[in-house]
Parts: sequence; structure tokens; C-alpha cells
Amino acid sequence: MPDTSPPNPATSSWETANRRNQVIAQLTAGSLPAAATEGRMFAVTDRDRYEFDTGSVLVPGPAWGSAGRVGWSVSRAANQSISTGTGTFTAIDWDTEATDTDGFLAVTDSTVTIPTGLGGLYTGLATVTWASSPGANSSIELLIGATAWRFPIGAGTQMTTSSISIGAIALAAASVASIRVSQGSGGAINVTATWQMWRLSA
Repeated sequence: MPDTSPPNPATSSWETANRRNQVIAQLTAGSLPAAATEGRMFAVTDRDRYEFDTGSVLVPGPAWGSAGRVGWSVSRAANQSISTGTGTFTAIDWDTEATDTDGFLAVTDSTVTIPTGLGGLYTGLATVTWASSPGANSSIELLIGATAWRFPIGAGTQMTTSSISIGAIALAAASVASIRVSQGSGGAINVTATWQMWRLSA
């Protein structure tokens, strides 16, 4: 609805301010205009989400379908050998993409890079399955840049599945993230793994 009553006769500037600029355009991704005017919003019908113009880039907003989600779901399907040595961390090399909505990584690779305009709060889960017990003082960690969030697996005979649950973490555009593991069994152990992260908000 218009913010004010129209003048009589209506002027083009009033129409622009009170009608045109308040309509949510329904567009496909291929027909979106370039980012230029902060505050514009578009309903992107083939992405099932709203997108917002920051003045320099279009960023995703709320989604009304699964196609509108932003994030990734990858796995290490083939065995990856992890050398022994507590405190020596090996990054998981992801070889299979189930979902990669915006080019977060290119398999086979160990790192995810947050694209331009997609910084924000993310949530997710990473799980590593060991072929045998990783032994005492083993760890799994989320590494973002040079900062690690490390979770000890423990000591003694261990369960062969290790996970990191990420409730919410802020990731800036161009942030580089990986999942790494360390084990102290005394010999190399094969692992498989999964990792998914989804953007909650800006």
C-alpha cells in the first residue's frame, strides 16, 4: 500500500516512491538486474528465495523451498589414510558433492571458501568414521583460517565415529574452512567422512 495519499494529479516521483519501489519483483536468476540500489528485494522464482540488493552485490534472504538453501553437503566416500601422530592434523579431502549451492568448493579438495556476498551465520555437522579405533588423545577439528575448534576424541579404546556439531558460527566472505583429524593409534587408519553446513542468516 502507498505510504501517503497520491497527489492530484499523481506525479511520476510519487508513483516511483510509493508504488514501484514497494513492489517485490518476481524474477528468475537469469533476469536479475545488477546490484545497484541498496534495499531492493527480489523474489527469485527458480531459486525459491528472496534476494536483497546491498548496493554492490545481491545476497540471499529467506527461502520458501529447499532450492533456496545456501550451503554445502559433501563426503569422503573413498578411504583416506590418516597417518598416526597425536597433534599432527590431516585435512579430509572431500571427493563427493551431494549439494553445493554456490560454488563453495571443487572436489577433490580439502577446503571450502565462502563466496562473495555469502558471509553470515552457518550451522552444520561433520562426521568422521574410522576403520579402527583412533587410540588415545585423538582429535577432530574445524579449522577456519588459522583458528581451530578442536574436540578431543578421548583416551583408550574409542568409538570409531567422531563428530563436530556446529550450532552457529560466523563465517565472512573469503573465509577458508576445513575439517582435520589427528590420531594416535600407532599406525595409519582409513577414514570416510561427511560434512554439511547451511547458511542461517547474514
